Amino acid sequence: MTPERIAAADRDIIAELATSDEGYKNLVVLCDKFGSRFGGTPEDRQAVEYMLGKFKEYGLENVHAEEFMHNAWVRGPATVHTVSPEKAEFKCISLPYNVASSAEGELVYVGHGTAWEYEAAGDSIKGKIVMANAKSPNWFPRGVHRAEKIGRAIAGGAIGFIWMRWDAGLLEETGAARWLKPVEVPTVGISREAGEAMLRMQSKGPVRVRIDTTDKVRPAPVWNVVADIKGRKNPDEMIITGAHYDGHDIAPGAADDGAGAMVVMEAARALARHKDSIGKTLRFILFPMEVIGLGGSFNYCAMHENELDKIEMMFTLDGAGRSFAQPGINMAGRWSECFNYFKSIGKDMKQSIQVANNISMYSDHFPFQLKGVPAGGVREFSDTSTGTRGWGHSAADTLDKVSSRALEGSATFVARVLLRMANREDWPAKRKTEKEAQEILGKDYLEVLDLEKRWPFSDWIPPLVK
Repeated sequence: MTPERIAAADRDIIAELATSDEGYKNLVVLCDKFGSRFGGTPEDRQAVEYMLGKFKEYGLENVHAEEFMHNAWVRGPATVHTVSPEKAEFKCISLPYNVASSAEGELVYVGHGTAWEYEAAGDSIKGKIVMANAKSPNWFPRGVHRAEKIGRAIAGGAIGFIWMRWDAGLLEETGAARWLKPVEVPTVGISREAGEAMLRMQSKGPVRVRIDTTDKVRPAPVWNVVADIKGRKNPDEMIITGAHYDGHDIAPGAADDGAGAMVVMEAARALARHKDSIGKTLRFILFPMEVIGLGGSFNYCAMHENELDKIEMMFTLDGAGRSFAQPGINMAGRWSECFNYFKSIGKDMKQSIQVANNISMYSDHFPFQLKGVPAGGVREFSDTSTGTRGWGHSAADTLDKVSSRALEGSATFVARVLLRMANREDWPAKRKTEKEAQEILGKDYLEVLDLEKRWPFSDWIPPLVK
C-alpha cells in the first residue's frame, strides 16, 4: 500500500474514533444486559451473539464463534468464622474452583505470601489454615499472583486458605484458586477489614478458624469469538489482537475486561473501513474464561495448532481502555529484537511508543507465548503501581470506572499500530520452539507454574469434571 493511502486511512481512523462513542455504548450493553458474561452462564452465550452481530455489522470477514467445552464453576454460599478464642463470623466469598468442602484449624498469616515469607513460615503451615493478603510487594523481585500464594500454601500442607483483600472498602476479592479444575482445599476471599479483625484477635493468642464452601464444577460449552480483516497482499501472514470479554461472576467486569474487549471491537471497526488498505490478515478474538484460567486462549492455541506459524504477533488488550495514560507495548517472553520496530512505528505515528520486555503468565497472550509465538500486550505504563488490583476482582468493577474517551484513545492507538504492522515487510521476530519458550521462563517461573498445577504444559487444558 502506498504511504499516501496509509496516511489517508490513518487520518480517517483518528477522526472516526475521536468523534464516536460506539465502544462505550457497546460496553454499557455488555455490562447492563449481559452482566459478568461468566463462562457457562446464559448471559455468556447472549453476549457472544451480540458481539458476533456487531462484528458483522462493522463489515469484518470470517465472523464466527468457536465452541469448546470447559469446567464451568457455579458459586454457592460460603462461610468463615472463628471458633476460638472467641466465636465470630466474617463475610466471605468462595474463590472459583472451590467445591463443597470444609476445614477447621489454626490460622497462620503469611503476609504478602511471597516465596520468602513462606520459607520463613516453614512447617508451621502444615495442617493449618493459611491467610495471605492480596498485595504484590515492591520489595520482592517480581510480581506474586494469587494462584502462586495458594499453590505454596497447599504444597506446604495447608488445609484451607483465606485471601485477604489489601485495599480497604469492605470488599471481598475474587479470583481462581486453581486453573480450570477443582482446588484441593477450601479457599475463600475476605475484605481487608475482616482480615485485620482476625489479626487483632490473633495478637492475643492462637486463633482457630472454620471454612465451609458449597460450590460446584460442571461441564459447559463456551465460545471464542473470531473476526478477520483478510490481508489483500499477504493473507497468510497474520496479526492477532484479542481480549477477554468475561468478568468475574460478582461484578459486571467493566474495566476487567469489558473495556479491553471493546477496544478490540473499536479497533476492528475503524480498520474495517479501510479493508483494501490492509496488507496482512488482522484477526480479532474475544476470549471467554480468562478470569478463571485463560480457557479461551489455551483452547484457541490447541484448536489452531497448524496455523501458529502464520502468526507474526499476538497482542492482548487486557487492561486497555481503563485510563488516559500513554499506552505502550510489552513484549512478553523476551523479544528485544522488536524494540526498534515499534519505535519506528511510533516515529511514523508522530508519538513515542514505550516498549518493555517483561514476562507475564496471567493473561491471554501466555498460551501463545508458550507455543513460541511472538506475544505480548498493549498496556499503560505507570510508575505508581500499588501492587494491588484496585477495583478489579471485586463487586465494584462497574461502568463508572471506565471513561468513553479513555476507551476510544486506546482503540485509536491500537488501530494505528495495526494499520502500519499490516503494511510493513520488516517484522523482525521469528517463532521460537516450545523448548526455547520454556527456557525463557527459567527455573523460578517454572517452579511457580508447578505450584499452580499448570506444569507440565501437556496438561494445560484439564479434563472435564464428570
